[in-house]
Amino acid sequence: MDATLEEKRQALLRVELRRRREEALRLPRPERRPESPLVPLGGMGLEEPPLFLVHAAGGSVAPYVALAAVLGRDRPVYALEDSGLHDGVPGDRDLAELAAVYLAEVRAVRPYGPLYLGGWSVGGAVALEMARLDGGAALTFLLDTGVADEPSRPGDDELAAWFDADLAAMGAELDEAERARRFPVFAANVRGLLAFRPTRVEGRVVLLCAEDCEPAKLDRWRPYADDVQVVAGDHYTMLQAARAEALAAVMRERFSEVSVR
Repeated sequence: MDATLEEKRQALLRVELRRRREEALRLPRPERRPESPLVPLGGMGLEEPPLFLVHAAGGSVAPYVALAAVLGRDRPVYALEDSGLHDGVPGDRDLAELAAVYLAEVRAVRPYGPLYLGGWSVGGAVALEMARLDGGAALTFLLDTGVADEPSRPGDDELAAWFDADLAAMGAELDEAERARRFPVFAANVRGLLAFRPTRVEGRVVLLCAEDCEPAKLDRWRPYADDVQVVAGDHYTMLQAARAEALAAVMRERFSEVSVR
């Protein structure tokens, strides 16, 4: 049986997203200063202010490629990649310090005007800290970002098990050398998140939780988020190609509701 028009469209989209993902992983790129963590992912038009997305625990910008592809041509999208993937991570990490570094990079690209920030998982916590430090964020997206009940510091063995589970959920396969390079980044970011305490910030904060999120997770964010909504998919699939359009549609609605430019 011939593939339907929709099946053909989805197949073409997967090919395009694979191409963009490969481009995003080829670093440095001509549009990017080699020393900068900022990676342009798409929508380089000038009609709308750019959106800056902070990496999750793994440090890569690749999870944002599908989302950037469907957010629209008019919305520039940049992602911040963890420099620890190239330079190593010296021990534990303070998310507030990381946010200060990333904020300086973002303001180098957008020195004036309100900021539009976001991040998946750990990236949402860093984005919130960036909004707090800057005071000029119009909108901050927290994409299934968690908050620990109490600060904690798990050991390497426990984190290694979490890392392997994370890789399996994303369908990633790493050789030993690549695993050794990426694990310290993951461990530092997860420990940073487990020590993180959110605060109320200026501007609108939107928490977009995956379908399987627990009610307690939503409740912990309600004092700090202006808008809490559940979106399609689980923690990993919500950003993948099949769900990215639904997520982008919700984000477009939130952009349209923010009148400040």
